[in-house]
Amino acid sequence: MKGYYKIAISLLMISGLVLVGSQGLLYANHGQEIVISVNNAHFTSLSGSGSHQVKVVANYSVSNSSMVGQKINAVMKVYSPNGTLLKTSSFPSGFTVNKTGTQQLLTNLLNSTVQNITAVTTFTNLGKTLAMSNSLKVSLNLGQLTKGP
Repeated sequence: MKGYYKIAISLLMISGLVLVGSQGLLYANHGQEIVISVNNAHFTSLSGSGSHQVKVVANYSVSNSSMVGQKINAVMKVYSPNGTLLKTSSFPSGFTVNKTGTQQLLTNLLNSTVQNITAVTTFTNLGKTLAMSNSLKVSLNLGQLTKGP
């Protein structure tokens, strides 16, 4: 009887290690399926409203071809100079990803007096719970337009 328990425990441990190992392989590349870079970005005042607009246009390239044609999302977080999160925006129902392309993220900061912001954009799964790309960080001063390489 004692030998039976040892075998059973050994099999359970091996099964657990195989399961953990395979899960690690499945999730090892998250955040690397898509590479994003700046096409252009701007932070501008909306005339007469006291509000500002933040726009980031990201170039993207999909490294995992099985993702082409899938719906994903993108999240842009806008921060003040002291690191306070001012706004988070994303697509209401995501977008369909191609092998390469551009995607525009746009948001307004209502009645804002902020003169400098940092926008951080990440492509995510459709539910916005898992990063599918690198984070794209752009620092902008009010009135500034930034172009990518």
